[in-house]
Amino acid sequence: MAPNVILIVCDTLRRDAVSVYNRSARTPFLSKLARDSVVYDNAVAPAPWTFPSHVSLFTGMYPNQHHVHESSTDKLPQIIDKHAALRAETLPEYMRSLGYNTVGISNNIGVSRFTGFDRGFDTFFNLETSPWWQGEEVKKAREMGSNVSDVVKELIKQGRLMDIYSYAKVYMKIMTLVKATNYPINKGIELTNNILFNGSFGSNFFMFLNLMEMHEPYIGYSDKEATDDFAGVRPISPERVRYLKRQYASEAEYMDSKLEETISMLKSRGLYDDSMIIITSDHGQAFYEHRFLFHEIYLYDEIIRVPMMVKYPKGKRHRQRRGYQSLVNVKQLVREVIEGGDDSSLYSDSVFSEAYGNTRNTPSSYGLSMKFIDDKYEKHRKCVFRDGYKLTVNGTDRTIEEFMKGGKSIDPSGPKNKAVARQLLDEIEEFKGGERFAMPHL
Repeated sequence: MAPNVILIVCDTLRRDAVSVYNRSARTPFLSKLARDSVVYDNAVAPAPWTFPSHVSLFTGMYPNQHHVHESSTDKLPQIIDKHAALRAETLPEYMRSLGYNTVGISNNIGVSRFTGFDRGFDTFFNLETSPWWQGEEVKKAREMGSNVSDVVKELIKQGRLMDIYSYAKVYMKIMTLVKATNYPINKGIELTNNILFNGSFGSNFFMFLNLMEMHEPYIGYSDKEATDDFAGVRPISPERVRYLKRQYASEAEYMDSKLEETISMLKSRGLYDDSMIIITSDHGQAFYEHRFLFHEIYLYDEIIRVPMMVKYPKGKRHRQRRGYQSLVNVKQLVREVIEGGDDSSLYSDSVFSEAYGNTRNTPSSYGLSMKFIDDKYEKHRKCVFRDGYKLTVNGTDRTIEEFMKGGKSIDPSGPKNKAVARQLLDEIEEFKGGERFAMPHL
């Protein structure tokens, strides 16, 4: 009998937030699950943000192949249209063609029916649990500013003094919901588990879960503070960065405990042993390791190196091989395991990641910072990992942003390093379909 397949994307989970990769991390359940699983050490996300990374996960294509990504002119509305026009077979469509019941549960509004990710699913649940996105009043308020003070100032500016009271009532309602739902610690995983505990999935099922606990906001998070930093208005302080990173670690511990409940449910129903369970992330999260907060735009390791572990049916173990793992190979991995094969298709000698520009929607109140944002963030980048090396190029500015070996920066202009850097640049150019990246000194 073909195995059930459960694909769990812990959105925004960086590799070193998981204790099997970093002993100081606090994810004891994932360490326990790792004993039944194969833990992959070199998994790389094909993009630094949710939309193109999930499209790559479902289609087995890199962003430059499926074209569902940002650019200087194409932002989220255009990306959604590109996704709707994409004709490539997706993983859920493939699973449904085999007779699987396909079920999706997403806590992320970016991975939803509204953005076209329900394609191929028999059932798809959207669990947008943030109180800050509930109702038209809240949406209108967010358009006027990133915090209460900005909204009030904008209402006064527009002469809408009487509206301040109505918005204040909305704010109080939201704060009541925040307290009642344990938001933002819980961003949907409790409701996800409730659906799973009470659901019926059929004799053979493919299940996809997107969990948002690791994504900002966190307790004590300020949207204005983060946007001020991004827009160059006021850098975030080191103390605040350390605080946010501690909150992130607390979210990892909380999510880990809830994942234990998820897997325990599978065991109680007799579904665990015969199932293939994939746990990974679509991207990581930066905490100013490179003077940048959160994700998107850049291809630093803290953003694109992700955890990946797979519990194979009947506890089957596969020997570790040399090479890298990319989310683009997950679709083929599932296909081969269903057909009785091993995990060789997950490995590649080289893997890539791509970014094409700014993806953040900065409030109109930051109008004077728009040129700064465009000049700093509207860049396209490519990186390649091979043989322990990493090369990242900025194709807009014609610069090498990173050249690393074993996770440490090295000089690309040295006699021995230059030849390796040139070979890696050739790989990037071939990967991009022959596009030249003329880099000085290479």
